[in-house]
Amino acid sequence: MRLLKLSEKTHEKFIRFFEKMSKFHEGQEFELAYSEIQRETGTASTTLKRALQTLEAEGWLEIKPGRNTRYGRFQVVLVQKSIENVQDAELPVMSEVTPPESLPNPQEEIRDLYYQVENLRRRIRTQEMTIALLQERLAEVEDKLYKR
Repeated sequence: MRLLKLSEKTHEKFIRFFEKMSKFHEGQEFELAYSEIQRETGTASTTLKRALQTLEAEGWLEIKPGRNTRYGRFQVVLVQKSIENVQDAELPVMSEVTPPESLPNPQEEIRDLYYQVENLRRRIRTQEMTIALLQERLAEVEDKLYKR
């Protein structure tokens, strides 16, 4: 399979996006909708496919099928390898500062907020689709009324 070359700017845009998502998911595999990747990167579907194929061919990204054809499971491989190399290296030991129990973990709060926002987005999309369906049915009823 021959890969079409991506522009440097597009290639960097996808790398930045997947690095950000990998950091957010703490280097673990994560599932995303392809439409969300398109929205975040501002690219067309053909560019998205080329970028994913390129990053996978470079060994930078591992892609598996998601819950359905509109989703994919992604694992950033090169960033993960560099994180493991840094963890394996001997680093100077610093005294640990434990946060008080009363303070919440900011990463957990951010993750919770992210999932709440995603759930709200899904609900909005569902409501928008319902409204569009109702508008179509109303238009059909109006057509039938005016044709009589």
